[in-house]
Amino acid sequence: MEDTKEPFNPDNYLSAVTGYYTTNDGQMLSMPFNSSTPVMYYNKDMFAKAGITSAPKTWKEMEQVSRKLLESGAQCGFTTTWQSWTQIENFGARNNIPVATQNNGFGGFDTEFKFNAAPYVKHIEKLGEWSKEGIYKYGGRQSDGMPLFYTQECAMTMGSSAGLAGIQENMKGIEVGVAELPYDDELIAKPQNTIIGGASLWVLRGHSSEEYKGVAKFFSYLSSAEVQADWHQFTGYLPITQQAYELTKQQGFYTANPGTDTAVVQMTSTEPTANSKGIRFGNFLQTRDIINEELEAVWAGKATAKSALNNAVRRGDEQLRRFERTQK
Repeated sequence: MEDTKEPFNPDNYLSAVTGYYTTNDGQMLSMPFNSSTPVMYYNKDMFAKAGITSAPKTWKEMEQVSRKLLESGAQCGFTTTWQSWTQIENFGARNNIPVATQNNGFGGFDTEFKFNAAPYVKHIEKLGEWSKEGIYKYGGRQSDGMPLFYTQECAMTMGSSAGLAGIQENMKGIEVGVAELPYDDELIAKPQNTIIGGASLWVLRGHSSEEYKGVAKFFSYLSSAEVQADWHQFTGYLPITQQAYELTKQQGFYTANPGTDTAVVQMTSTEPTANSKGIRFGNFLQTRDIINEELEAVWAGKATAKSALNNAVRRGDEQLRRFERTQK
C-alpha cells in the first residue's frame, strides 16, 4: 500500500483482528479477510422450559445453568466445537493468561507452551468431571459437535461466530441466542477479548509494479465499509474495520438480528493484551491435533487433566523445535 501510494490507515482496522497479523512493534503484515471468533450459542426455548432468563457469563454460572437444564429434561447442558481453539487458546485469551512464552510466540522462535499451568488444569479437570455427569458432552473435533446442539440434545454450544447461518438453517423454528464466551471470575474480574480464527491475504515478492497496483486497489475495495458490512452480515464473520461495524449499525442490521453484534462487542470491549492479541506458533495444526488427542483421553476417563496437558505441552514443544529446525 505504501509503495503504490494507495491510501491506507491501519488504525481503521479492529485491533483485535489485526493484532494476529502484526509484528511486535505493530506493523501489519497481511490483510485480514474472513475473521471469526468463538461465541456461545444457546437454545432459548430450552432455557425458557428450565426457567432460565439469561445466558451464563462465567464458568460457575455455566455449571448452575446446566444443572437446571438437566433437571428440566435436557440430556446435556453444553457442548463445544474446535476444543483447542475454544477451551485452550481462547480460555487463555479470555482470562488473560499466556498459552506460551514469548508473547504467545510473537516474540521469537524459542517459545515454550504453558497451557499446562494450574488454571488450564483446573478448567479441563472440571470439564472432565462434568462430562461424567452429562453437564458437558464432547461431540468430536472441529465442528463435529454441532449436531448435538442442532438436535437439541445440548442446550448450549461454543463455536465460531461464522457458524450462525448454519445454526439458523439447521434449527428453523427454534429461537437461538448468542452470548459471549464464558470466563473464570476467579482469574479475572472483567474478561479480555477473544482471539480470532479465519484467514488473511498475503502479498508475495516477485511481481510487477503494475500487478502490485492492482493488488493495492483490490485491498482498498475489499476493506471498504460497504463490502465489509455486506460480507459481515451474510456470513457471520467479523467486520475488519470500525467503519464497516458502524455502517452495519446504521443499516439497522443488529436491531433486526439480535445477537449478531455479540462477536464484535466481545472483540472490541477491551484493548488486547499480550495474552489476548493472538498466537503465533510453528506447526500449530499438528499441535492442535495433539491437544485434541490428549483431551479426548480426559473425556474418556483414561487420563487426568494434568497428565494430558503435560503430555500435550511436551509433544507441542517438540513440534515447535521441529519447526525451528526448518527455519535455520
